[in-house]
Amino acid sequence: MNALFILHSGFLLTDTYTSVCCVQHALVYVYPMETPPLTPADWLNIALRELRERGHGALKAQSLAKALNITRGSFYHHFDSLESFHAAVIKHWSELSSGQIIRTARETADPQQALDDLLQKTFRSGETLERAVRAWSTVEPSVAEAVAKVDAERIGATEALLIQGGASASDAKPRAQLLYWAAIGRLMMPFPAESTLSPAQLSGLARLMLLP
Repeated sequence: MNALFILHSGFLLTDTYTSVCCVQHALVYVYPMETPPLTPADWLNIALRELRERGHGALKAQSLAKALNITRGSFYHHFDSLESFHAAVIKHWSELSSGQIIRTARETADPQQALDDLLQKTFRSGETLERAVRAWSTVEPSVAEAVAKVDAERIGATEALLIQGGASASDAKPRAQLLYWAAIGRLMMPFPAESTLSPAQLSGLARLMLLP
């Protein structure tokens, strides 16, 4: 509904209102500004925030709609079901947490530098959200399956770097698994930010893993 404000004695009589207005004669017509419609990415970003801050119990259409201050009709406009939304959340998490890191590693010409960079990032970041996702996977089988696929992709990327850097094919997979399991295990420590290696130590580990 349009609000009508009156221009009187050179002053605009108004109350607080964010809007676009135009002057016609002595009257000011105020038109409420339209809120841009939410996109799937908006829902996925708020889902990751809620997951990180409140846990997987917050990933319900009604809870998320309340966090966005809208009705949940927008949710079902973008997602057929809560299950399809959960799958999209895991995919979004995977892309944000490791998608670009893996692509950068694959595009780096020097495999030792690529592995070094990979270890520096994976052993020194991501605690809160990664822990929340893995807690969720312990109670939801479909999430566990999706996370397992992400794990396999990450391990596979590390294995490929090891082979490119000189490790034998027979050694590359168990080394990649060991590195990955160590990185995830660190996140499960009570104080993961305090349970890490120095950059120099991680560089040394990268060199060690590439030995034939």
